[in-house]
Amino acid sequence: MSNLVIILGASGAGKSTSIKTLKPEETVVLNVLDKDLPFKGSRANYTREKLNLIQPTSWENVQSMMRSISNNKPNVKNIVIDDAIYIMRTEFFDRSKEKGFDKYNELADHFRRIIAEGNSLRSDITVFMMLHTETVEADGSLIGYKASTVGKLLDKMYNPLESVSITLFAQPKYNDKGTPEFGFWTHPRKVNGIEIPAKSPDEMFEEDFIPNSLQLVVDKMHEYYGG
Repeated sequence: MSNLVIILGASGAGKSTSIKTLKPEETVVLNVLDKDLPFKGSRANYTREKLNLIQPTSWENVQSMMRSISNNKPNVKNIVIDDAIYIMRTEFFDRSKEKGFDKYNELADHFRRIIAEGNSLRSDITVFMMLHTETVEADGSLIGYKASTVGKLLDKMYNPLESVSITLFAQPKYNDKGTPEFGFWTHPRKVNGIEIPAKSPDEMFEEDFIPNSLQLVVDKMHEYYGG
């Protein structure tokens, strides 16, 4: 059984930047939007020629790529699905002319299958799924965050955060000079009265806020599980 971690956060919160701490020779990035990775040296370290930067075209493509990596690439220890929710959104737009509710059930099921596949790979593989946030409001006030999908109808059927045991919330802290410290919240808590949807197994992380380093997360998981 592999380890699957959701990294949840807004655009610019440091999700993709956290990839830079992983070893490129041990990592494959499934780059759903085919965009530059936002850190120095990324174009040299992650390329199609090195087979560690791949653009999947469908949910089936993501599923088969993960399975193939697990079965055929023993050197790969990390799989990152960057901008993962656009797998669902692309399928939603492609099927925009379809009527009825069946397509929403299928969209949810397809995303569920990706998560199930990510949990069923080799035991030495960690899968990081990067998801964007949407705000949760009550009476016109911000009270929390949730994973962004393709609408309220689908949200009622499936919440990807319920399918994993580790969700790290990417949100920078600012010092008194307004300088950001990028990192991940590791436990559920309130920050400025707003609920943070982070969770992790008991005592895996001592700190509530850690640097936005995926390698640090991998090391913590190996230490915790004894892998």
